[in-house]
Amino acid sequence: MYQRSMVLRTYVINTGTGWTAIPGGLVRVAEAEGSVVSMQRGGHSKDAWVLSESPVDTFSLLHPRHQPVVLRRDSPDVPSSVADKVFWLGRYVERAENTARIARSLISRVQRADPGELGSLIRLHGCLKSRQSKLAKGKKKRPTTLEFERELMSVISDPRRTDSLAFILSEVSRVGNSVRERLSADMMILIGQLRTSFDTNSDTQFLEYPAMLTLCLELLSAFSGMERENINRGVGWLFMSIGRRLERANYLTRMLRQITLPLGEHDWPFLECLLEVADSSMTYRTRYYTTLQPIAVLDVLMADGNNPRSLDFQLAHLVDQYQRLPKHMADDLDAMRGALTMLRSFNLRELSYVQPSRSSRTRSETLGDLVRLEAFLAGLERLLPSWSDNLSSRYFSHARTLPISIGL
Repeated sequence: MYQRSMVLRTYVINTGTGWTAIPGGLVRVAEAEGSVVSMQRGGHSKDAWVLSESPVDTFSLLHPRHQPVVLRRDSPDVPSSVADKVFWLGRYVERAENTARIARSLISRVQRADPGELGSLIRLHGCLKSRQSKLAKGKKKRPTTLEFERELMSVISDPRRTDSLAFILSEVSRVGNSVRERLSADMMILIGQLRTSFDTNSDTQFLEYPAMLTLCLELLSAFSGMERENINRGVGWLFMSIGRRLERANYLTRMLRQITLPLGEHDWPFLECLLEVADSSMTYRTRYYTTLQPIAVLDVLMADGNNPRSLDFQLAHLVDQYQRLPKHMADDLDAMRGALTMLRSFNLRELSYVQPSRSSRTRSETLGDLVRLEAFLAGLERLLPSWSDNLSSRYFSHARTLPISIGL
């Protein structure tokens, strides 16, 4: 028999006229003798039961099986803590997909890239907005291919980086397990497979990463399919879907801002990378074949409301889903509608793009259109996090209020 430190947590209930202690409680036991009682350090927990010397009350809130139930289709209220977790589960899943798509596009090209294409890859890497990049900052000289390869391996597999794919997948697992009662068994299996899909070590070779990323994207696509087809369209699903739309809109805004900057002829491969990352290459080719033009790419990724990967699609769904939330904030809804209206006000057929072959005078005349578009996208990039913060403050944060449930 080994000695262990333990903590007994007991509970009391307010009966309205006083407090009653609930028999039993929760016991937490330390991993080893003398260690701190902590679940993060390998501790264990068990329910504590108090045996009675006399018959106990058999009252139960469960409905008796022999009595018919009253049919209902309204979803029960969702606790704010659960809504918070499913919202972030949606964000982390979408963040993992966008990171994996960008990393796969980069890692499949970096070794054979010429100096011009390497510049396009560095530009695409900038869409990650990484604050923990291994690339040196403030250097006028571009990183070497070897330095860029090391950065990509870090972005994919370094669990200490909070923006790495490995860390994001660990967050998907952590948040998913905390709401496992709200997810189907198949979705939990996928979350477990995602967590183990990146068990890399020091022996993992650079050329092994594309296959690992493809497997990861297949699992994420399966999860997305289950999210759309298997989850009841209640308040919980709304929060998860809003989280995904916000995250995808955020990444799209970053990438589209890159197109509003004048592209030289050596930057043209960047357009192909953007279409690949947004999974819209086939959509583009069926319309324009292999002719790459910035305005056409902008139309597919920004203004095409039928493309589920476009910015217009994300904003339209955000407006629709946010207004279906109970007690939503009218100011935020108006701001979302205003952003969607502003986006649709840009007539890309009349937008002139700065072509490398044009004269300097023509370039200066057409630059104003891109400046206005870039200003709109920059403003939207600032608005998206504020919408997320306001939603969290409205539904999840109760620093000055009692805990609530979210429902009509």
